[in-house]
Amino acid sequence: MNNKKYIIIIFFILSSCQKHNIYFDIKSQRIFSCNNIPIKLLEVDNDSIKANGFPYEGGFLFVWEGDNELIPSDFSFNNVPKEYRCTKGGILYKSKIKLKPNCGYIVKKSGNGLNPDVIKIWTDKKGIVYKTTRSECIDNKGTSEELLK
Repeated sequence: MNNKKYIIIIFFILSSCQKHNIYFDIKSQRIFSCNNIPIKLLEVDNDSIKANGFPYEGGFLFVWEGDNELIPSDFSFNNVPKEYRCTKGGILYKSKIKLKPNCGYIVKKSGNGLNPDVIKIWTDKKGIVYKTTRSECIDNKGTSEELLK
């Protein structure tokens, strides 16, 4: 009986060290999960501010509502699968996703009981991502907050 307790404790210790690990590929304009953990939940917040001091838009929240066996490990704003439920500013959003021009976005992947991961992306005058804090997979060193500086 004691062996089962130790196995359970070791399992929780090892799983608590894992985290989501994502990057944005500028060429394909896609978010990828480095460790192939499906993208079930994705938060996207425009952190740019208008001249009047107000934010450009409410944040997007994408939640997979389809078959759990089919959740993709990559994500494109240009081709969001219909199985994602999208809300913008807390309201159901059914229009095509278009990132605002000349803005910065915080992208956060979380869920599955793992530590979340955060990247930042920037758009050009056409709303196309031209820069990111992470354009390739990295190991789990550092915190997301450190990477955004």
